[in-house]
Amino acid sequence: MEKRTLASENESPLTLMEQTAEPVSTPSIQDNLHRCYEDGEEYVRQNPTKTALVAMGAGFLLAQLPLRWMFVALIKLLFLVVKPVTFVYAISKLIDDVRAARAE
Repeated sequence: MEKRTLASENESPLTLMEQTAEPVSTPSIQDNLHRCYEDGEEYVRQNPTKTALVAMGAGFLLAQLPLRWMFVALIKLLFLVVKPVTFVYAISKLIDDVRAARAE
């Protein structure tokens, strides 16, 4: 059986993917953020009332959150987790030291 390629006999044989592949430039994160910011500005200019109401609603909901209680709970959780994490870290270092001593 004969292999069929899209290239002529004078050209080098290329696969279909190589023939249709175009260089694709991926935008950077900064370009994406800048584009999103511009899109947001345009949306706010087109819908000022709607965006103001959404902003007021979000602000109201954030004001209702018990932030002090959440902060205290986070600090308590951190103090609760510090001892076990320190213990696991110490055990892992001990194991590394034992392995290094056996390798010598």
